[in-house]
Amino acid sequence: MNYGKYTIVFRKEGISYKLCKIWFGRDGSYYVTSPYHPEHRAFVMKIRVNYSLQETTIALEDAIDTAGIEDDNSCLKLSHHPDGLVQFSGHGILSGRDADGNIRGFGVMSWPLDRPVLGPAFSLLFRGVEQLESAHSDLASTLLFTDDELTSIPNANTLYLEGFYFPGLWRRFIRIEPDGTRTISVLHPAKAIVKLKVLFASDKCERDGFIGLELYTDRVEPTFATSPSFALTGSTGNVGRNLQGQVTADSIQCMYPRGDLRVQRMLEYMMPEVEST
Repeated sequence: MNYGKYTIVFRKEGISYKLCKIWFGRDGSYYVTSPYHPEHRAFVMKIRVNYSLQETTIALEDAIDTAGIEDDNSCLKLSHHPDGLVQFSGHGILSGRDADGNIRGFGVMSWPLDRPVLGPAFSLLFRGVEQLESAHSDLASTLLFTDDELTSIPNANTLYLEGFYFPGLWRRFIRIEPDGTRTISVLHPAKAIVKLKVLFASDKCERDGFIGLELYTDRVEPTFATSPSFALTGSTGNVGRNLQGQVTADSIQCMYPRGDLRVQRMLEYMMPEVEST
């Protein structure tokens, strides 16, 4: 059953490109996937981020864990569940919890959906959107962004989509634009007021939370701007302090293409071999 499923589309110079899909589960979980990249080999990693640093670069060899997946069926998705479990999941991917309650596969314990953070819950980065799958029609389940809505940045080569999760009581702050688009204006952690486009779960969903989206552009140095590519990052977990008293947390991310990046393990669930009799 559909509990609210949307295709996020970006229209550039009159051509529409599919960026990602976002949908809700019956229990209120939300899911994010971007199955439109031409290469179906993903690289997944868990890193430790330091919130005390304004900007940081983490070498892949410093990642806490890395994994890969041959994503031919475009099944890899980011899942955020009501209890706070954030993980990569999908058909044939090891995920969920084991009999002792330990996280299987690739995930972290983050904030529960009834106590969301005020900042972004997830983000996607896109380069070379022109090579993503094109959208041929605007359906009722399509949320559209256009290039004339975005602030022009000279020589921009990167597109960012940030998603914010809100509890149902925040619905009172939603406004309807003249074209029917539902929006909510919030204070971004960067201290600016941003207007987000809203996605609702269906009335059959057990939670009435909703998601707000912001799309913006930036310029990244060509060395770090491989095209086409995209990266998906979820909410952090295991928040704590290091020996210097700085706030740190674990973050899980996936990126396409994987290329020749070395992985420690694969995410696919491998069926045990059964000896023939």
